[in-house]
Amino acid sequence: MYTDLNTILDDAAKNHYAVIACSPINLEIGRAIITAATEADAPIILLLGQNMMKQHAKAELIIPMVKIMAEASPVPIATCLDHGSSYERVTYAFRNGFSSIMFDGSVRPYEENVQMTTQVVQLCHTHGLGVEGELGHVGQAAQGDGRDASLYTDPKQAKDFVDRTGVDCLAIAVGTAHGEYPKGFVPHINFDRIREIKGITNGMPLALHGGSGSGDENIIKAVEAGINKVNVVTDVFNEARDYLAKTLATNPRTPYLELIMGMEQAAKHLVSHWIGLTNSAGQASHFARLNMMDKLAVMETTGKSE
Repeated sequence: MYTDLNTILDDAAKNHYAVIACSPINLEIGRAIITAATEADAPIILLLGQNMMKQHAKAELIIPMVKIMAEASPVPIATCLDHGSSYERVTYAFRNGFSSIMFDGSVRPYEENVQMTTQVVQLCHTHGLGVEGELGHVGQAAQGDGRDASLYTDPKQAKDFVDRTGVDCLAIAVGTAHGEYPKGFVPHINFDRIREIKGITNGMPLALHGGSGSGDENIIKAVEAGINKVNVVTDVFNEARDYLAKTLATNPRTPYLELIMGMEQAAKHLVSHWIGLTNSAGQASHFARLNMMDKLAVMETTGKSE
Protein backbone atom coordinates (compact mmCIF):
# COMPACT_ATOMS: atom_id res chain seq x y z
CA MET A 1 0.00 0.00 0.00
CA TYR A 2 1.83 3.08 -1.24
CA THR A 3 0.96 6.13 0.83
CA ASP A 4 2.43 9.30 2.35
CA LEU A 5 4.24 10.37 5.50
CA ASN A 6 1.20 12.09 7.04
CA THR A 7 -1.06 9.06 6.83
CA ILE A 8 1.51 6.89 8.59
CA LEU A 9 2.80 9.33 11.21
CA ASP A 10 -0.58 10.75 12.21
CA ASP A 11 -1.59 7.21 13.19
CA ALA A 12 1.72 6.64 14.98
CA ALA A 13 1.28 9.81 17.03
CA LYS A 14 -2.33 8.97 17.84
CA ASN A 15 -1.50 5.42 18.94
CA HIS A 16 1.86 6.08 20.64
CA TYR A 17 4.29 4.09 18.52
CA ALA A 18 7.10 4.88 16.09
CA VAL A 19 7.76 3.84 12.50
CA ILE A 20 11.25 3.01 11.39
CA ALA A 21 12.66 4.67 8.30
CA CYS A 22 15.37 2.87 6.31
CA SER A 23 17.14 3.41 3.00
CA PRO A 24 16.45 1.02 0.08
CA ILE A 25 19.84 1.57 -1.50
CA ASN A 26 19.30 -1.36 -3.89
CA LEU A 27 16.82 -4.13 -4.72
CA GLU A 28 17.97 -6.44 -1.93
CA ILE A 29 17.88 -3.88 0.89
CA GLY A 30 14.57 -2.48 -0.37
CA ARG A 31 13.03 -5.92 -0.45
CA ALA A 32 14.47 -6.74 2.98
CA ILE A 33 12.83 -3.66 4.50
CA ILE A 34 9.45 -4.22 2.86
CA THR A 35 9.41 -7.95 3.60
CA ALA A 36 10.22 -7.36 7.27
CA ALA A 37 7.43 -4.78 7.51
CA THR A 38 4.93 -7.01 5.71
CA GLU A 39 5.70 -10.02 7.92
CA ALA A 40 5.35 -7.87 11.06
CA ASP A 41 2.21 -6.10 9.78
CA ALA A 42 3.99 -2.79 10.37
CA PRO A 43 3.94 0.51 8.49
CA ILE A 44 7.34 1.54 7.13
CA ILE A 45 9.07 4.57 5.58
CA LEU A 46 11.68 4.32 2.83
CA LEU A 47 14.33 7.04 2.82
CA LEU A 48 16.75 8.18 0.16
CA GLY A 49 19.21 10.92 1.03
CA GLN A 50 20.32 13.42 -1.59
CA ASN A 51 23.95 12.29 -1.32
CA MET A 52 22.95 8.63 -1.71
CA MET A 53 21.15 9.51 -4.91
CA LYS A 54 24.11 11.48 -6.23
CA GLN A 55 26.58 8.70 -5.46
CA HIS A 56 24.63 5.57 -6.28
CA ALA A 57 20.86 5.11 -5.88
CA LYS A 58 19.29 7.47 -8.41
CA ALA A 59 15.62 8.14 -7.76
CA GLU A 60 14.72 7.42 -11.39
CA LEU A 61 15.63 3.78 -10.73
CA ILE A 62 14.92 3.21 -7.05
CA ILE A 63 11.54 4.91 -6.59
CA PRO A 64 9.68 3.01 -9.36
CA MET A 65 11.17 -0.24 -8.03
CA VAL A 66 10.12 0.30 -4.40
CA LYS A 67 6.70 1.63 -5.45
CA ILE A 68 6.00 -1.64 -7.26
CA MET A 69 6.94 -3.58 -4.13
CA ALA A 70 4.98 -1.20 -1.89
CA GLU A 71 1.82 -1.46 -3.96
CA ALA A 72 2.01 -5.25 -3.71
CA SER A 73 2.27 -5.13 0.09
CA PRO A 74 -0.78 -4.84 2.41
CA VAL A 75 1.06 -2.56 4.85
CA PRO A 76 1.31 1.23 4.42
CA ILE A 77 4.64 2.30 2.92
CA ALA A 78 5.81 5.85 2.23
CA THR A 79 8.88 7.19 0.46
CA CYS A 80 10.68 10.26 1.75
CA LEU A 81 13.53 12.43 0.56
CA ASP A 82 15.98 12.52 3.48
CA HIS A 83 17.74 15.78 4.35
CA GLY A 84 16.87 17.73 1.25
CA SER A 85 18.83 20.96 1.64
CA SER A 86 17.86 22.93 -1.46
CA TYR A 87 14.87 23.55 -3.71
CA GLU A 88 16.76 21.76 -6.48
CA ARG A 89 16.87 18.51 -4.48
CA VAL A 90 13.26 18.92 -3.31
CA THR A 91 11.94 19.39 -6.84
CA TYR A 92 14.10 16.49 -8.07
CA ALA A 93 12.45 14.23 -5.48
CA PHE A 94 9.04 15.64 -6.30
CA ARG A 95 9.48 14.94 -10.03
CA ASN A 96 10.61 11.38 -9.38
CA GLY A 97 7.65 10.20 -7.37
CA PHE A 98 8.54 10.56 -3.68
CA SER A 99 5.39 10.68 -1.55
CA SER A 100 6.99 12.87 1.14
CA ILE A 101 9.81 15.36 1.62
CA MET A 102 12.17 16.01 4.51
CA PHE A 103 13.65 19.48 4.18
CA ASP A 104 16.65 20.16 6.40
CA GLY A 105 17.44 23.82 6.96
CA SER A 106 18.88 23.17 10.41
CA VAL A 107 22.36 24.48 9.59
CA ARG A 108 20.91 27.80 8.41
CA PRO A 109 20.03 30.77 10.63
CA TYR A 110 16.66 30.24 12.32
CA GLU A 111 14.64 32.75 10.29
CA GLU A 112 16.11 31.42 7.04
CA ASN A 113 15.19 27.87 8.09
CA VAL A 114 11.63 29.03 8.81
CA GLN A 115 11.34 30.84 5.49
CA MET A 116 12.72 28.05 3.33
CA THR A 117 10.81 25.30 5.14
CA THR A 118 7.57 27.27 4.79
CA GLN A 119 8.09 27.56 1.03
CA VAL A 120 8.73 23.81 0.76
CA VAL A 121 5.59 23.09 2.79
CA GLN A 122 3.47 25.34 0.58
CA LEU A 123 4.79 23.66 -2.57
CA CYS A 124 4.40 20.11 -1.27
CA HIS A 125 1.02 20.52 0.41
CA THR A 126 -0.40 21.84 -2.85
CA HIS A 127 0.40 18.45 -4.37
CA GLY A 128 -0.52 16.28 -1.38
CA LEU A 129 3.00 15.57 -0.10
CA GLY A 130 3.77 15.58 3.61
CA VAL A 131 6.80 17.51 4.87
CA GLU A 132 9.23 16.86 7.72
CA GLY A 133 11.36 19.76 8.92
CA GLU A 134 14.36 19.84 11.25
CA LEU A 135 15.09 22.16 14.14
CA GLY A 136 18.21 21.87 16.23
CA HIS A 137 21.03 20.04 14.49
CA VAL A 138 21.56 16.27 14.65
CA GLY A 139 24.95 16.33 12.94
CA GLN A 140 27.50 13.54 12.55
CA ALA A 141 28.50 10.93 15.14
CA ALA A 142 32.12 11.01 13.98
CA GLN A 143 32.28 14.70 14.87
CA GLY A 144 30.69 14.26 18.29
CA ASP A 145 27.70 16.43 17.39
CA GLY A 146 25.22 14.32 19.37
CA ARG A 147 27.08 15.18 22.57
CA ASP A 148 26.84 18.94 22.05
CA ALA A 149 23.76 20.07 24.00
CA SER A 150 23.96 23.51 22.35
CA LEU A 151 22.71 21.83 19.16
CA TYR A 152 19.60 20.39 20.86
CA THR A 153 16.14 21.56 19.82
CA ASP A 154 14.71 24.37 21.95
CA PRO A 155 11.07 23.55 22.88
CA LYS A 156 9.75 27.13 22.66
CA GLN A 157 11.46 27.62 19.32
CA ALA A 158 10.01 24.29 18.18
CA LYS A 159 6.47 25.57 18.80
CA ASP A 160 7.17 28.76 16.87
CA PHE A 161 8.75 26.77 14.02
CA VAL A 162 5.82 24.34 13.75
CA ASP A 163 3.22 27.13 13.95
CA ARG A 164 4.90 29.26 11.29
CA THR A 165 5.99 26.59 8.80
CA GLY A 166 3.07 24.14 8.89
CA VAL A 167 5.33 21.07 8.83
CA ASP A 168 3.69 17.69 9.36
CA CYS A 169 6.57 16.16 11.31
CA LEU A 170 9.50 17.67 13.19
CA ALA A 171 12.97 16.11 13.39
CA ILE A 172 14.54 17.08 16.70
CA ALA A 173 18.06 16.98 18.13
CA VAL A 174 18.13 15.37 21.58
CA GLY A 175 21.44 13.50 21.74
CA THR A 176 21.74 11.24 18.70
CA ALA A 177 23.85 11.77 15.59
CA HIS A 178 24.12 10.36 12.08
CA GLY A 179 26.54 7.62 11.15
CA GLU A 180 28.58 5.26 13.30
CA TYR A 181 29.52 6.10 16.89
CA PRO A 182 32.99 5.27 18.24
CA LYS A 183 33.21 1.67 19.46
CA GLY A 184 31.62 1.24 22.87
CA PHE A 185 29.90 4.66 22.86
CA VAL A 186 26.15 4.83 23.47
CA PRO A 187 24.55 8.29 23.22
CA HIS A 188 22.68 9.91 26.09
CA ILE A 189 19.21 10.89 24.89
CA ASN A 190 17.35 13.70 26.63
CA PHE A 191 13.94 12.07 27.11
CA ASP A 192 12.62 15.05 29.09
CA ARG A 193 13.35 17.27 26.09
CA ILE A 194 11.36 14.92 23.85
CA ARG A 195 8.40 15.03 26.23
CA GLU A 196 8.57 18.81 26.49
CA ILE A 197 8.64 19.29 22.72
CA LYS A 198 5.83 16.77 22.30
CA GLY A 199 3.65 18.67 24.73
CA ILE A 200 4.33 22.17 23.46
CA THR A 201 3.67 21.15 19.83
CA ASN A 202 0.31 19.58 20.76
CA GLY A 203 1.42 15.98 20.20
CA MET A 204 2.61 16.37 16.62
CA PRO A 205 4.73 13.57 15.09
CA LEU A 206 8.40 13.81 16.11
CA ALA A 207 11.34 12.19 14.31
CA LEU A 208 14.58 10.87 15.79
CA HIS A 209 17.45 10.81 13.31
CA GLY A 210 20.61 8.83 14.01
CA GLY A 211 18.87 5.85 15.56
CA SER A 212 21.65 3.44 14.60
CA GLY A 213 23.88 2.45 17.50
CA SER A 214 21.76 4.31 20.03
CA GLY A 215 20.97 1.26 22.15
CA ASP A 216 17.74 -0.73 22.38
CA GLU A 217 16.72 0.69 25.75
CA ASN A 218 17.25 4.26 24.55
CA ILE A 219 15.03 3.68 21.52
CA ILE A 220 12.25 2.10 23.58
CA LYS A 221 12.33 5.04 26.01
CA ALA A 222 12.45 7.60 23.20
CA VAL A 223 9.30 6.11 21.67
CA GLU A 224 7.61 6.12 25.08
CA ALA A 225 8.57 9.80 25.41
CA GLY A 226 6.89 10.71 22.12
CA ILE A 227 9.08 9.84 19.11
CA ASN A 228 7.05 8.59 16.12
CA LYS A 229 9.70 8.12 13.41
CA VAL A 230 13.14 6.58 13.91
CA ASN A 231 15.72 6.71 11.13
CA VAL A 232 17.83 3.55 10.96
CA VAL A 233 20.27 3.46 8.04
CA THR A 234 23.81 2.73 9.24
CA ASP A 235 22.80 -0.33 11.29
CA VAL A 236 21.00 -1.90 8.32
CA PHE A 237 23.91 -1.30 5.95
CA ASN A 238 26.41 -2.59 8.51
CA GLU A 239 24.42 -5.77 9.10
CA ALA A 240 24.54 -6.59 5.39
CA ARG A 241 28.23 -5.65 5.19
CA ASP A 242 29.16 -7.79 8.20
CA TYR A 243 27.34 -10.80 6.77
CA LEU A 244 29.30 -10.39 3.55
CA ALA A 245 32.64 -10.06 5.35
CA LYS A 246 32.01 -13.06 7.59
CA THR A 247 30.84 -15.25 4.72
CA LEU A 248 33.77 -14.40 2.46
CA ALA A 249 36.23 -14.93 5.29
CA THR A 250 34.85 -18.47 5.66
CA ASN A 251 34.47 -19.21 1.96
CA PRO A 252 35.97 -16.66 -0.48
CA ARG A 253 34.40 -18.51 -3.42
CA THR A 254 30.80 -18.20 -2.22
CA PRO A 255 28.61 -17.61 -5.32
CA TYR A 256 27.56 -14.00 -5.81
CA LEU A 257 23.84 -14.80 -5.87
CA GLU A 258 24.15 -16.63 -2.56
CA LEU A 259 25.97 -13.62 -1.11
CA ILE A 260 23.39 -11.03 -2.05
CA MET A 261 20.54 -13.28 -0.92
CA GLY A 262 22.27 -13.75 2.42
CA MET A 263 22.85 -10.01 2.78
CA GLU A 264 19.16 -9.43 2.15
CA GLN A 265 18.19 -11.87 4.89
CA ALA A 266 20.65 -10.29 7.32
CA ALA A 267 19.20 -6.83 6.65
CA LYS A 268 15.65 -8.16 7.01
CA HIS A 269 16.47 -9.68 10.41
CA LEU A 270 17.88 -6.35 11.61
CA VAL A 271 14.85 -4.39 10.36
CA SER A 272 12.54 -6.86 12.12
CA HIS A 273 14.40 -6.21 15.37
CA TRP A 274 13.91 -2.46 15.02
CA ILE A 275 10.22 -2.88 14.25
CA GLY A 276 9.96 -4.64 17.60
CA LEU A 277 11.79 -1.83 19.41
CA THR A 278 9.46 0.85 18.06
CA ASN A 279 6.22 -1.00 18.85
CA SER A 280 5.09 -0.76 15.23
CA ALA A 281 4.45 -4.49 14.76
CA GLY A 282 0.75 -5.11 14.13
CA GLN A 283 -0.04 -1.41 13.75
CA ALA A 284 -0.81 -1.73 10.03
CA SER A 285 -4.16 -3.18 11.06
CA HIS A 286 -5.32 0.38 11.80
CA PHE A 287 -4.96 1.29 8.15
CA ALA A 288 -6.84 -1.78 6.94
CA ARG A 289 -9.78 -0.78 9.14
CA LEU A 290 -9.63 2.80 7.91
CA ASN A 291 -9.63 1.66 4.29
CA MET A 292 -12.70 -0.49 4.90
CA MET A 293 -14.49 2.42 6.58
CA ASP A 294 -13.67 4.65 3.60
CA LYS A 295 -15.16 2.06 1.23
CA LEU A 296 -18.30 1.78 3.35
CA ALA A 297 -18.66 5.57 3.38
CA VAL A 298 -18.48 5.64 -0.42
CA MET A 299 -21.06 2.87 -0.68
CA GLU A 300 -23.45 4.72 1.65
CA THR A 301 -23.01 7.95 -0.31
CA THR A 302 -23.41 6.44 -3.79
CA GLY A 303 -25.63 3.50 -2.98
CA LYS A 304 -23.22 1.30 -4.92
CA SER A 305 -21.07 -1.64 -3.97
CA GLU A 306 -17.85 -2.65 -5.63
